[in-house]
This record gives sequence, structure tokens and C-alpha cells, in this order.
Amino acid sequence: MGQLICRGCGGVMDTTGIEPFTLCECSDCGTTLSIPMEMDYLKLEKFVGEKGIFKIYEGFDQGQNLNSMIYILEKDHPEYKSFLNIAKEDALALSTLKHPNICPILNFGEINGSFFVTEPKMDGYALSDYSPENQGLLDVDKVVDVLQATALGLAVAHHKEFVHHDLCPDNVHIDARGNVRTKNFFISRFVYTFLQNKEEIALSVSPYFISPEKAESRVEDKRGDIFSFGVLFYYMLTGKYPFSGKSEVETVYSRIKKKKPSDKSQMFSAEKPSILTAETVDYIAPVAPSNYREDVPEEISSIVMDMLSYHPVQRPKFTEILTTINLYKAKEEKEKVVMGAQKEMVRDNKESVSTKTRAIPIMKNLAGELDRNKQKKKFFKL
Repeated sequence: MGQLICRGCGGVMDTTGIEPFTLCECSDCGTTLSIPMEMDYLKLEKFVGEKGIFKIYEGFDQGQNLNSMIYILEKDHPEYKSFLNIAKEDALALSTLKHPNICPILNFGEINGSFFVTEPKMDGYALSDYSPENQGLLDVDKVVDVLQATALGLAVAHHKEFVHHDLCPDNVHIDARGNVRTKNFFISRFVYTFLQNKEEIALSVSPYFISPEKAESRVEDKRGDIFSFGVLFYYMLTGKYPFSGKSEVETVYSRIKKKKPSDKSQMFSAEKPSILTAETVDYIAPVAPSNYREDVPEEISSIVMDMLSYHPVQRPKFTEILTTINLYKAKEEKEKVVMGAQKEMVRDNKESVSTKTRAIPIMKNLAGELDRNKQKKKFFKL
């Protein structure tokens, strides 16, 4: 007999004959539950999707006693054997990557003949929850703080020669305690390896965050992460993408500098269908973030633009990015201290002068209250 403990009332539910992932309701308290698929000490509770030849589930790792994201390698896939060793080696290597700003691998191995990897399922929210239309422009210092924490983890990963290959808002997470973590290292790296020889690398990541070398199906190293991080920084500061197009394909090719002139009249003639290639899509250099926002410091704007360089050798390392951020924050802190001291001096001078004042009744500003109610919802819930 199948059994499931109701998380609402603690009662034991009989699940005999019910297919896994079926939504059920507790007869005592009405709590909705999904019937899990059990694989030894793994409980797969919800199918999320597929990446490469991995199926992704939300579930529970009883070995670690944690809610987890569980990746299962499809053992029926024709390429299972050729990629099994790659997955094992990468999981073993990544299990040594420990940093407060990186979501770790919890567990990996084989169960019932299937290879699996688990990572903690985090509370909080991803940066992909940010919507410029709903939240408006974000506070510059908050953006710098979050991306500084992200860069700290990535600097350690790059020092150990681990490339992420898919830096985008979906893969940077802020938990309920305000901790910033880059996640999905394992699956992003595996998908890159899986698609590397299939001419489908450009399809594996968001078209807005892809590096030029990956868009051209060239080998991407650590400097590809720098470019994607620059796009992420740019987007969080301005609410805009530095490169974009009318379609995903055009967006991908928009960051590639053409190597030879093309005859667009031929490529886009009425007799022939439109063909989008790196040669037919114009490269338009992005506008600096400080041009969109006056409150973006010039040093931050400049380092972001350096990250977006077409040539990988021109992009800074994460250590250089962190140095720029640290110097900016130190300067800001010094200015705050000076301003605080000046305000204190003004206050002391005012208190030394005896003046008569009178009380004025406070009138509620209904219009002001209405205006405050219309303010846009804040994004950073720290």
C-alpha cells in the first residue's frame, strides 16, 4: 500500500494505485498534494522540464533531508553511455566548489540504474523576477551590492577553472535571508558540453545574454561568462538589454561584428525569403548605462561596457571587476562620512542659537498619500 504523510494535518494518506505527480487532496484537511515518484531515498514531487538529456524535478533528498532540485539522466537516451562519464566527472569536480555565493551540489550518484544530481531548492526569488515595467529602475547601490556578491562567487569558480556558460537572471538567486547565489552550474555546463558538437550552442541560453563567441559557435571560455555578466549588470541598472532584435535569432546575431560586407539587397529581395545570418544583422554598439541614468557612476558604467567588448581579450577578469566595485564603494562610504560630519556641524551650530518657535498643526496631505500608494512595487526584498 502506498502512503503519504499530509503536510497540512500530519495524517497518513493512502495513495495506492495513484500515478506519480497526480495532484490529490487530503480527505481530512483539504491540503493539495502531489503524489511523489520514489527512487530509493529520492522523492520526485514535480516534473519541471528537460535540459540536454537530463529531466529536472522538484523533490526531496532524504539522504540530505532537504527540499531539492533533482536532475535525472535519461538512461533510455541513445547517448546515455557517452555522456554518463562526463556527467560523473563534472559532478565530482563541482562538488568541491564551495562558496557562500554559489549554490552547491548536494548529492550525486546512481539510483536504480539512473545517474542523478541534487541541488538545494532555494526560497526567495531569482533576478528574472525583476520587471522594469512593474518595478521601474532599481537603486544603483543595491544593484552593485547584489552583483558584487555574484562576482565574488564567480571569481572563485573561475580561479578553479569552472565556467558557468549560462549566466542570466534565472541563474542568480536571492534567498529569504538576502544571500545571493549563482545556481545551476552543473546543468549549464553539461548542456554546453552536450550541444558543443551539434551546432546548437546558441539555442542553449537566453538570446539576450549569449556571448558573441557562443553565438558564432566558437569555443567559449571564462571570458564568455564575463560578457554575460556584463549584460546582466547592464540590464539590472537600466532595465534594457544592450543587444536586441526583432526575433531571437536577430537578437543573437546583433552582438556579432561582421567580418565582411554583405549585399543586403540580395539577401532580402522580394523573390527570396529573408535569411538572418551574422553578416546580414547589423552590429550596433550599446549605449553606456550612464547615458540612460545620470545616477550610474562613471566607473561602474565604464567597467560594464568593458565586459561587453566583442573581443574576449578586451574583457576584464572578475578580480578586476571586484576591484572597481570595491574602489567605488569605498569612495561612496568616504563621501557619506564627510556629509554626515558636515550635517552634524550644522546641527550643532543651530542648537547653539536660541530661537523662538511655534507649533503648527499637521494637516494630512491626501494627495500625497494617494501618490505614495501609486508608487511602484520595490524589487529588492532585503
